[in-house]
Amino acid sequence: MKNLTKQTLAMALVLLISACTNENTQQKEDLNVPPVKTGAFYETDLDSSNSVLIADSIIYDVVIKNAFPEDEWSELCLKYVDRTALANIIFNAIYSGRLTAYDYQNEIAMTIEEVKELEKENSRDKIAKIQFIEEWYMDEKEMKMGKRVNEIMLAYELNNDDGEVRGYRAGVKVFLTNESMNPSHNKPRKDID
Repeated sequence: MKNLTKQTLAMALVLLISACTNENTQQKEDLNVPPVKTGAFYETDLDSSNSVLIADSIIYDVVIKNAFPEDEWSELCLKYVDRTALANIIFNAIYSGRLTAYDYQNEIAMTIEEVKELEKENSRDKIAKIQFIEEWYMDEKEMKMGKRVNEIMLAYELNNDDGEVRGYRAGVKVFLTNESMNPSHNKPRKDID
């Protein structure tokens, strides 16, 4: 009798688990949730085979210099941003030939002389906005998100006669992951003074 009770309980448990699994699958189908894709995605911190490509190209701007110091929330949000380090790294990579600078409007490669002229007209401390073009990944199983930055455009703040910010001016654009956009990648530039 005890064996029959154990068998009955075991069978009931198996049926319950099966029903719950089928119900969960049916709920996902009802919500039109696609299945988890498998495969490793390159150069991200997500090494799980459950990573899903969320955006193969997403473009967005981030203001990295608070135009209104009395705006305490923006000050807090930007407290740990090192704009100088970012600008120095990008411009040093351009001048050393590790990255090629592009004109934002037409994506034509800029010469070192053009970049130097841009820097004469706009100081690095005026860099106040960045445009990112990225890929986003999500690991549904681990609930982790990762991204890969492919392009960065630096923008300078424009001020009116009173010194107030009235907008932003596009600066250089660089491609971080596209070797074909950096033909001299890892080779010293010959046109540097």
